[in-house]
Amino acid sequence: MKTKRKQNRRSRALGWGVAAAAVVAATGAGLMAGREPAAAPEGPPLPEIQVASPVVATVAETRAYPGHVEAVERVEIRPRVAGALTALYFDEGSLVARGELLARVDPRPYAAALAAAEAALAQARAESESATREAERAERLLARRAVAGEEAERRAARAAVAGAAVAAAEAAVERARLDLSFTELRAPIAGRVGRAAVTAGNLVDPATRIATLVAVDPVYVRFDVDEATAARAGRADSWRVAFRPAGAGASIPGEIAILDNEIAAGTGTLRVHARLANADGALRAGTYGQVELTLGERPGALLVDDRAVGTDQGQRYLLVVDAEGKAEYRPVALGALEGALRVVESGLAPSDLVVVNSLMRVRPGARVSPVEVPMAAVAASALPSDLTAVRQEG
Repeated sequence: MKTKRKQNRRSRALGWGVAAAAVVAATGAGLMAGREPAAAPEGPPLPEIQVASPVVATVAETRAYPGHVEAVERVEIRPRVAGALTALYFDEGSLVARGELLARVDPRPYAAALAAAEAALAQARAESESATREAERAERLLARRAVAGEEAERRAARAAVAGAAVAAAEAAVERARLDLSFTELRAPIAGRVGRAAVTAGNLVDPATRIATLVAVDPVYVRFDVDEATAARAGRADSWRVAFRPAGAGASIPGEIAILDNEIAAGTGTLRVHARLANADGALRAGTYGQVELTLGERPGALLVDDRAVGTDQGQRYLLVVDAEGKAEYRPVALGALEGALRVVESGLAPSDLVVVNSLMRVRPGARVSPVEVPMAAVAASALPSDLTAVRQEG
């Protein structure tokens, strides 16, 4: 009996434990059912990046080419007669006027040659006059049949020969006079004379270069244009050109003077000469610089702040934010610089939003929070005075 009562007490205790566990479980389930699930932790905020639409404007269509100055005229000063160089009358590197005396060859031998030629001319004239009188006398005698016809013909021939000798003597005098004048070397053009290649006291001849003389005003600037530009040479009368010497700040305007008559087969370029005024002689032959060639005006050009342009192994690019806020790598071709704005030739649309600062903080494909600002304001300057704005965002 005792054993049976113990079993009953164990059964009741086990039932109470199960019931208590059920109550606790039900209570916990009720509490969990009344509570909302915990929210996931939030990520860092997207970086705010300034973006701007490109400026749409009418700009001058320009090209830049290397070029160098050439003299319009270049003369090597050489004597036309041989002899001893007696004097130089110019300062090396100075400006000289046309016709100015530069050097002199010893004139004495040529003065003597002229005197001898004049004496020979006088003798020939005297003989010609005598022969002419003899021929005239023979003609009168022949009319009276006092002389043979053959004799009259011989005297007439001698008169003709004597007249020819006079002409030859006159030519010899003129040649001697020219040779004497050639002993003075005068500047054939106005310009700047270079270093003297020989000094007084040397023997010179027509093969001897004494100095080089180059014209100063105007001058040529020579440059080569690409074949695509050369194809537009039919409208070259509307081209504008300026030359900026290396190391100089200001450009010098000029005009197209010569377009070559053929494109170089090896390079595919057309040679062009522009004429520039050089009254002060500041531009010297051989000066290198950059030629700025304006072909005309192009409406609807896209411009961005030049600082927004990145370089990746030689490739120029822009970062553009798309509609989803993602940064996109956009390779572009660039044109001329207009103030602080750079012309974009290709790779950009007017509606694109370009990242204009903090390029180092943005990576292609990254999401950003774009803040739109005016492009010209970012450039920290107004549009250039020669740039006609068509539309500007902001």
